[in-house]
Amino acid sequence: MTAKFTAEDLLKITGGRIAAGSVSEDRGSICTEIDDLQAGQWFIALPSRRADGHDSLAEAAARGALGSVVVDRERYAFASPEATLIAVPSTLQALYQLASFTRLKVDPKVIAVTGSSGKSTTRDMCKDIASKKFMVHWSQANRPDAKNLALTILSMPDDCEVLVVELSQKGRGQISWLSSLLKPDIGAITNIGLAHLESLGSIENIAAAKCELLEGLSIGEGLAVLGSTDQHLISRASIVFAGGRCMTYYDSHIDEVAVTPENTLFSIAGSDTLFQINSHGSAYLRDAWCAIMCSRHLGMSDHDIAEGLRRYVPPRGRGNRLVTTSGAMLVDESHSATPDSVRAAVTAFLDRRAVPAKKKYIVLGEITELGETSESIHSKLGRWLSEEFFDCLITIGDCAAHISRGAQTGKFERLSCAGFEEVVHYLSGRLDEETAVLVDGSDSPELRCLVNALSRDKAA
Repeated sequence: MTAKFTAEDLLKITGGRIAAGSVSEDRGSICTEIDDLQAGQWFIALPSRRADGHDSLAEAAARGALGSVVVDRERYAFASPEATLIAVPSTLQALYQLASFTRLKVDPKVIAVTGSSGKSTTRDMCKDIASKKFMVHWSQANRPDAKNLALTILSMPDDCEVLVVELSQKGRGQISWLSSLLKPDIGAITNIGLAHLESLGSIENIAAAKCELLEGLSIGEGLAVLGSTDQHLISRASIVFAGGRCMTYYDSHIDEVAVTPENTLFSIAGSDTLFQINSHGSAYLRDAWCAIMCSRHLGMSDHDIAEGLRRYVPPRGRGNRLVTTSGAMLVDESHSATPDSVRAAVTAFLDRRAVPAKKKYIVLGEITELGETSESIHSKLGRWLSEEFFDCLITIGDCAAHISRGAQTGKFERLSCAGFEEVVHYLSGRLDEETAVLVDGSDSPELRCLVNALSRDKAA
């Protein structure tokens, strides 16, 4: 059962007042979207770019809401003696207050994950592993921002034992605030890279922003898991979490045992357990290591962790494999991208153990949020690609075209396209059962349309 509140609960937690209607003893859950509101719920009128929830108070009453939480004003466009209005200084702040109350009341173990890349994968791996032993709740929104974090907490059942959440940010201070709301027991930072360079300005600032997660950890009982040995990350973490327990990933911690087109088998230093992930490449191994360390801190055995990890199935855009209409393999990495994650995806794609196809095409879209350094970073990625061996590099869009220009010395064909239709036209007639295509880049309509146009509903 998700968190439910009476009017008295809302008044006490938020410090609000009754602006209209009466106080009943009925309990209801929280809803912030008028289209999703059901009878017996409380409607929180949030402002947004699309619409102001205060414009939907009449509809909320008509849908059978117990009442609405509104910003304190002298009067409202909607008023009814039957409709309860609870006025607060800020409806968004009220949402956070209710989430904070619920987190402390249910009191699960909390795993919070952030990083420049690999956040969603590590979150999902943690969820799949912990579900082997515990009642688990996790964040599922595509945008792991403050509002959706609060809604994740408020949808947490009373018997939840482990809460797994992903945190993102656009600037300094945001993860710090989220961490104070969550009070995590385990904080995992998968890595730091050039993602968010546009908003944060430097790799030092990116490290500082990610390490804000550690501010909410208990020095005595918390665990920090770092998936990178980047010195900016290590240095900042040692300051923010000084005296706390911290585990850091090194490549030597993992030994690949076998790689097949279906999965990767590996071992971890100090353990005789064999682990398996249904993914390929160094980035996914790093994410798996982070999830394993988090799960060990929950008291799980390596045997149970290994069984739980096998449950992980890559979702759309994170290394999932599809079959094209011509029978070729399509590896979809289009969910998000950083320069480092693209390198890892390409390396895994070119590994003949994982992708044994004779012909290989790499399609890259733009890597966003790089700011003024975008052109040089895309070009540098192209220069790195020029040393690799495959059949054709295809880029989509003006920014990604710099990758192709940087790869001029490569021994492969290069093609720069304006949109996905050109890519589909070029690949038409070139794909067969001995061909594989990698699609990577920051999430965009062009890449999503390309994957949909090439694939058929059949998992590889």
